[in-house]
Amino acid sequence: MNSRVLIIFLISIQYLTAQNTMYDICPLKVGSELPKASLQDASNQTIALAELIDSMPTVLVFYRGAWCGYCIQHLAELNGIRSEVKELGYQLVGITVDQPAKLEVSNQKAESEMPVYSDSDLDVMQAFGLDWRVSDETNTKYKNEYKIDLEAWSGADHHNLPVPAIYIIKGNAVMFNYVNPKYSTRMSSESLLAILSTL
Repeated sequence: MNSRVLIIFLISIQYLTAQNTMYDICPLKVGSELPKASLQDASNQTIALAELIDSMPTVLVFYRGAWCGYCIQHLAELNGIRSEVKELGYQLVGITVDQPAKLEVSNQKAESEMPVYSDSDLDVMQAFGLDWRVSDETNTKYKNEYKIDLEAWSGADHHNLPVPAIYIIKGNAVMFNYVNPKYSTRMSSESLLAILSTL
């Protein structure tokens, strides 16, 4: 079996298994049209998602926030393949629930140059079917034990986070998605490049 095909198969199996074990979400499917939704940049300016991907096919990277070590590690890894992603004709864009004023923290911690945008009002995350509400118990644990104040990071009181995901958008449609509610497991840069090379 071709190694690239094998990678795609293994990723698909991992995705299906994860969906049966955790959060009740309904991710936007492959073949779906890009939803109409908006984000905010670090200057708190609103930008339509369609405008962001108008210039070239895009890899959307949904992550929980700059407070999440797994997210920062993943952003750093993906930043390392930005030039290769660009050579394949794509751009990388990060989307987080962090408020605009906190966006730069992601790039500072990850030492990344990937553009990141705020979806603190959940417009894009809900459109992609990726948002889930953190339970009151878990929110209290985050705040008291881990010193993570979700409201301070998002600037909102909804306590919602995105399930970590990668979406490949091309021609205003979803070409591929990887959604894994097990937040410690992320799609590797090697797997992403293999997928992009087949599209």
